[in-house]
Amino acid sequence: MARRIILFLTLFFVALTSGAAFTIWLDTNPDGVSPIFYAEKMQHAIRVFTVPLNTVAILGVIFTIASTFLARRDRFSFYLLIGASICVAAAALITAFGNVPIINQIMTWSSNSPPSNWMEVGERWSRLQTVRTILQTAALACVILSTLFHRNHSK
Repeated sequence: MARRIILFLTLFFVALTSGAAFTIWLDTNPDGVSPIFYAEKMQHAIRVFTVPLNTVAILGVIFTIASTFLARRDRFSFYLLIGASICVAAAALITAFGNVPIINQIMTWSSNSPPSNWMEVGERWSRLQTVRTILQTAALACVILSTLFHRNHSK
């Protein structure tokens, strides 16, 4: 029963993180927007999403690793969850070492007068967000497959 609960929480938090990554990927592309709009939009998103989304992502990492440990007797699920763990951990590392420095930079901008290199910063953010979205989507696929093919070894 504990494994099922942990697996459910893994699926829940990885799905939330994956959906958020996909939405943010679609919404934060700097192409076709003005510098002022981009600065205001990103600063607002950073203020709104940072704490709740980081909390959900961290819970996704924790529960995915816990599910991996609990699935060690079910090789197919175990390998899928190892893949999911690698993906969510890699996404978290990209966030911490790639996106957070960009977030800190964007929050220093004057929204009325963004720096001349705003598009370069936005494109770098977008590239990192693309990788995070791919990783989170792959993690979600692995968790779903693990859930579908879960074998109960509690006998």
